[in-house]
Amino acid sequence: HINNFFTKYGGAENSVWKISNLFKNKGNKIYYFTTDKQPYFIADYEYSKYFPQYKDKRKSGIKDIINIFYNFEAKNNLENYLKEIQPDLIITHNILFHLTPAVFDACKKFNIPIIMYIQDPRLFCPGGLLAFSDKYCYEEPCIKGNPIFCIKNKCKLSSLKASIVASLNFIFVRNQNLFNKCDAIICLSGVLKNLAVRAGVPSEKIKVINHFIEEEKLLIKPVYNNKNYFLYAGRLDREKGVHFLIEAMKNVSSDIQLHIAGDGDEKENLVRQKECLNLNNIKFLGYLNRQALEEEYKNCIATVLPCNWFEAFGLTNIESFLYGKPVIASNIAAIPEIVDDGINGILVPPANINALSAAIEKLYYNSDLVIKMGRNGRNKVENLYTANVYWDKFSKEILSFLK
Repeated sequence: HINNFFTKYGGAENSVWKISNLFKNKGNKIYYFTTDKQPYFIADYEYSKYFPQYKDKRKSGIKDIINIFYNFEAKNNLENYLKEIQPDLIITHNILFHLTPAVFDACKKFNIPIIMYIQDPRLFCPGGLLAFSDKYCYEEPCIKGNPIFCIKNKCKLSSLKASIVASLNFIFVRNQNLFNKCDAIICLSGVLKNLAVRAGVPSEKIKVINHFIEEEKLLIKPVYNNKNYFLYAGRLDREKGVHFLIEAMKNVSSDIQLHIAGDGDEKENLVRQKECLNLNNIKFLGYLNRQALEEEYKNCIATVLPCNWFEAFGLTNIESFLYGKPVIASNIAAIPEIVDDGINGILVPPANINALSAAIEKLYYNSDLVIKMGRNGRNKVENLYTANVYWDKFSKEILSFLK
């Protein structure tokens, strides 16, 4: 498995770890290639001597700029690594800006089959989010390879410099023909596959395989009572839309509580927003360990995902279902593939404060509906999002495809 990081950096990294452990449980020998950003999932990892140096791209100088486009150290190290371990299959995940497309050239040198995992829209949007200035980018002007819109609107971090660098990298990556260098492509959702096809990726190469819940987590019993609060769990970044949720809380009864679990660059702004609105019914819990987060899930009324970007799957939605909790979420990107409006949750137009407030109040004052939706969500997890379902699809769609 090739990914920029081998640490609990974000959702993609935790997904790589989960997927690789499933492969291991099925009797496969697993290897990892990543940058040397620590702490690793496996301390003192045996092959970490091959990991290229991690560099914070936000602090990169002119001399380091080339490594954002093409990391020669990663290519050379991976070639030496592959000579030693001689794997039968390579799966790439997030490689932009750190490992870079250089890793594909190293893999092709050994004629090893390559599966490309696409977990977000970054290969089709230089800004990375398919959103800018708190607005979803419905027009998708850059997906064919021309990123001038990104520069014009400063889509990357609202910065002209960052947007120019991201746009140049976008052009370079698209010219590397990565989709032709891999043997098959996995997308997390149907909507992500459709985006890839619109961007010119050959449809026949793409297989849709959803995320899954680990077998041991399915032993968790759903909890259909609650302690009268709603829960947001995830990164506190602008695109996640938590500022919309806080704005919505001013329209509901002060008896309705909101717990916000997670951390991120937007946290200070969100705390300030809460204080400016004089809202005493919102608690910021910070980063929670697994046990504490489980308790938050078990005791909430429902979870809320108010994002306004291209959510390629939304793992927190099926985690909510796992605990028997419905979901209130934006009707955007892949979310409607998971959350069935009126069945296991409520879908609202993205960035619509009034609709978000109404959905919160609807569930707060209708406990029977909450229980019904929670049961439906749990049933969906057990039928569609298990490790066995994932492995069956991978075996059928990928392993048989490569034979």
